[in-house]
Amino acid sequence: MIIFLAILLILVLGFTAYFIIQRGIGAIYSNPLVLGTLFFGIIHLLLPLMQINSDYFRYQEEYSIITILVSIILVVVGQLVFMVFFSRFKLDYYQVFKDVKGRNKEVRRILNINIFIFLVGAYFSYKNLSVILSIGVTEYLRDRISHGQGKGIQILFAHWSYLSAFIFIFCYFLATRKKLKRRALFFTIISILVSVTYYTLNSNRNSIFTMLLIIGGAWLINNKMLNTKLNKKQAKIIGAISFALIIAFTLFFNIGKERYALYASRHKEFKYSLVKSLNGAFGNHENIMWLLENDHEKLWGQTYVAGFTNLVPRSMWPNKPLGAGPKLKNFIDPGSYVIGGQRNSSLTTGFFTELQMNYGVVGMVAFPIGIAILIGFLLKRLNRSKYIIVRMTSFFTAIMFATMFYYAEFLGFYSRFFISIIPFFIIYFFVGIRFKLKKSNTKLNTISS
Repeated sequence: MIIFLAILLILVLGFTAYFIIQRGIGAIYSNPLVLGTLFFGIIHLLLPLMQINSDYFRYQEEYSIITILVSIILVVVGQLVFMVFFSRFKLDYYQVFKDVKGRNKEVRRILNINIFIFLVGAYFSYKNLSVILSIGVTEYLRDRISHGQGKGIQILFAHWSYLSAFIFIFCYFLATRKKLKRRALFFTIISILVSVTYYTLNSNRNSIFTMLLIIGGAWLINNKMLNTKLNKKQAKIIGAISFALIIAFTLFFNIGKERYALYASRHKEFKYSLVKSLNGAFGNHENIMWLLENDHEKLWGQTYVAGFTNLVPRSMWPNKPLGAGPKLKNFIDPGSYVIGGQRNSSLTTGFFTELQMNYGVVGMVAFPIGIAILIGFLLKRLNRSKYIIVRMTSFFTAIMFATMFYYAEFLGFYSRFFISIIPFFIIYFFVGIRFKLKKSNTKLNTISS
């Protein structure tokens, strides 16, 4: 089984390397399939390989070889189906942004409105940090779910701080005036510092990771040198990026170690290995293996309904559906997640796990068709817009669906995505709609004169 997984992982790396050699390292972001396939490989190939090799599983001591094999085949077929249908849309984000550089007037307006977005994110980050520091970081991390109850919107709005960094750095690359570029760079640095401080204190590794992903994407996609055939300069940059990733991973490892130590404080022996560190962030594949070996009810779309209704406070709708994370937790350990209870803990599900929970193994290979067509059509339409902020929205959406969608619970993903999209709408309203109104008024004045 280890050899089988290693071969599949080599194929994923070969697929990625082919695009990088042909199009440069920027291909990781210019074609969403490349980034999505990389994340698929980490979650459903690399992590299972590491778990089998270390004989480490979270839910039970071992799984049969047939279960492991079937789980891998199901997700590989589902991913291939998704790739076949999604590839028909032929997305290329380097070309999408190639012709918009230098539109300084539009960039300046985006930058000015984005300062407001950043201030909102910084304010809610401060509000959340005040709560965390008042009860103590250690106590907060012991029961983050209970301490966060009733503060869902407040927590979600804090993400605007790193979202603003994504927009700021785009403005930096698209502006050609030095004054505008310096201003964009200044706010990029400030917003990144605020975000890193906030996410480090609340031990949110995934948010730091997401921030690095989208900011790295903005840098790669706007750099012409990184979107040509692989050369020596790019090789040096790849080396620098690899070094930065090692530093980032060290940070994530230590944050995870601190969090895990709180749960394991009652044990005399405490070991936190590499596989435990990665498993805490991306160990979703074991969910599929557990569901294959254990009886459970099919949810028939309940967890997706829970995602769309998450913004409705539970105080207004006490019986609203639970998301996939709590549901899976109660499947594995019945009664362990109680609404309103203390010391609740949930599980991260991911794209294929949630399909399996709702529609079984058939859903894992059939539903990716519809999802690929829906996402591909949406991104293609957004890319045709003449407004920079709409194209940014498309790029941000592509990154989220190529990364977080693979490992996040749908409820958490949808809620966060919905809140994250609002700033793009705000900026579009004040930039795009305003331009349209100005043009209309100009035409009316011309006719009347």
